[in-house]
Amino acid sequence: MKRSAVLSVVAVIMLALAGSPLFIGCGKQGGSSVQPVTVNIALANNPNSQALAKIAQNEYKAAGVTVNISVLPENDLRQRLTTEASTGGITYDIYYIGPYEAQTWAKNGWLENLDPYFSKLSAERKTWYDREDLIKGMLDSVSLNGTPYGIPFYGESSFIMYNKELFAAKGLTMPQEPTWQQIYELAKAIHDPSKGIVGFTMRGTPGWGMSGAPFVTMVNAFGGKFYDMNWNATVNTPEQRGAWEMYKKILREAGQPDILSYTYNECIGLMASGNCGIYYDATSLANDLEADGAKTKGKIGYVMAPHDKLNKNTAWLWNWTMGINPKATAAKKQAAFDFMLWATSKEYIAKTIASDPSGASTPPASRSSTYKLAAYASVPYTDATLKTLEGIDFTKPCLDPVPYVGLQYIAIPEFADAGDIMTRNLADYVVDNITLDEALRRTQQTFEAVAKEGNYKK
Repeated sequence: MKRSAVLSVVAVIMLALAGSPLFIGCGKQGGSSVQPVTVNIALANNPNSQALAKIAQNEYKAAGVTVNISVLPENDLRQRLTTEASTGGITYDIYYIGPYEAQTWAKNGWLENLDPYFSKLSAERKTWYDREDLIKGMLDSVSLNGTPYGIPFYGESSFIMYNKELFAAKGLTMPQEPTWQQIYELAKAIHDPSKGIVGFTMRGTPGWGMSGAPFVTMVNAFGGKFYDMNWNATVNTPEQRGAWEMYKKILREAGQPDILSYTYNECIGLMASGNCGIYYDATSLANDLEADGAKTKGKIGYVMAPHDKLNKNTAWLWNWTMGINPKATAAKKQAAFDFMLWATSKEYIAKTIASDPSGASTPPASRSSTYKLAAYASVPYTDATLKTLEGIDFTKPCLDPVPYVGLQYIAIPEFADAGDIMTRNLADYVVDNITLDEALRRTQQTFEAVAKEGNYKK
């Protein structure tokens, strides 16, 4: 889950942090609103969202419609939108959320069912939008029982990035579908602290969306799960133990020195320096390694997320999605839907390429056709990204049947807190504050409590 916070214009930052409208756009863009209507949306503070705000300000036109966009720090955005949705607020007409929220909010009635809006589209508009081009795994992640409650704006999966020069210097070869054991052995071979070379980097900062993102995919890769079909917690098991041991072993023996301080920002900085052999993280971060002027441009290889056992569905899935506030007026809902269609259309993607031919402003992982565009076709990570995305099944994180969905988290409301606790236990284990037995025992208790208190366990 990429959480970049790069802003290009200082004035925009000041407006965004103040929660001020970033733009007001009006005109005609296929909307059905005939009475003046204002649609409010707040976006997460990251480059793709910034690009949307800028392009929409200049390009989006809808008769009688004003669209106000604010850009907020991610933590502030989550807090505001969760409060708004849970209390039936009407500050925002479009919710900018991820699949974690989409799954639970849809069940709670906090998101509008989008099927009726898609059904009302004319044949011409359906052809123009080409809903079938949306990457299935991404749309499935924000749908409930096949019903869409959001439209992904951009997304990401996860894969391995490795420094081809460092590998060549050691005479090493990276498998196209590596196991975690292979990644560990390669990282150890690359690791050379005396020369300032780190073998492997991965998020270590506690938090369900930080270290929890790669770690839960490791659990899946080792054949682990968090619950059986009767909602009995399954943390303290041999499969989970294997993932916990590998996480610690690879970071302690071949990772960055200050493990717990590393978010994705520090990891990408280390990899971009050219002094790190292997990095496991989001597909959307690869652009930073291939940017003009980057030391690593053209020097990075990309392969599938590591697996073990027989489970190869071990990459994660995340996106930033637009959904409609069900408390909004009918006119606002229709205007919101029209804007969402435009912002997730091929037309919008073409506009991003026109404004930024490098493809850096183009929403990744939302449409299959994006990866056929010239700006993407020549990018080194395109093939690995598309292969990863097309192989994802959001509903089957584990080898065994489980009562939940989600690849780097469990799509239940309680996971945010439980996942944070898990990663704090993981951090304590990594730095030897507690034993593995104690870490597993504490985490097992946490997930058992969730099953009982959430009334999942009958």
